[in-house]
Amino acid sequence: MKFKTGEKIMLEAQAPNAERIETILSTSDFFRATSTRRTLVQRILATGRGVAVGGAVGAAVLSRGMKSARAADDPVMDFGNAAVGAERIGIAFYSNALGQESPFGVASDLAKGTLLDSAHRTYFMAARNQEDTHRSVLQSLGLDFPFSVFGFPAGTFDSAAAMLAFGEQLESVFIGAYLGAIKVAANATNSFIAEAAAQILGIECEHRVLIRDIASEDPPNDRFFEGDIGAPTSTLGNAGTRSTVYASAGDAVNALLALGITPLR
Repeated sequence: MKFKTGEKIMLEAQAPNAERIETILSTSDFFRATSTRRTLVQRILATGRGVAVGGAVGAAVLSRGMKSARAADDPVMDFGNAAVGAERIGIAFYSNALGQESPFGVASDLAKGTLLDSAHRTYFMAARNQEDTHRSVLQSLGLDFPFSVFGFPAGTFDSAAAMLAFGEQLESVFIGAYLGAIKVAANATNSFIAEAAAQILGIECEHRVLIRDIASEDPPNDRFFEGDIGAPTSTLGNAGTRSTVYASAGDAVNALLALGITPLR
């Protein structure tokens, strides 16, 4: 089976990697002990599906140093806190693609050349501003994420094709995370958070379509519905694979880790 360059990068990013998983775990006080950390790594790798199935990993990353700052077992607040992390990752992604430093990325990830034409750079600058506004509003509500700086897989910003392929995957995770947040908030009858998540979700969907348009994917708007409602068909406008609707904030964090994103500090 043949894969495009971007698809190969995504498959490699999702492959089990003991060193990367242990590095992520070592940042959490819950897994400070080497023996505990390595035992969990072995269990994750034994499944053959890497970080994505390590449910404890995302939850531990999310709660690192934040137990006193959040209500115990509050899934709505957990999604809100995870959203702050996601928006920081989004800011870092769009800034890196533009070759511009941000407080949430590392200099070594910056694109070394121009990956976008002038019109598309404007799209990305607008997207970065939107992600930063989302982050600011979420933090004004008292939400936060224990990591501020994130690294991306090697090669993500080496070419336009690799960057766009990664960006589409990233936005799909964001979409699934906000869909999960809406569902959890609705179940908790928290209409304020459900509405806020829906407003941000709409913009993340715009970002995904713009990325697909820049990548000349035809058509860029390829879903009748977001999330797990319905299934792809051969009908024009409905051939796209739906985003996963994450049941918990920990699952959404796991999905970001599975892309090869590394929380650094």
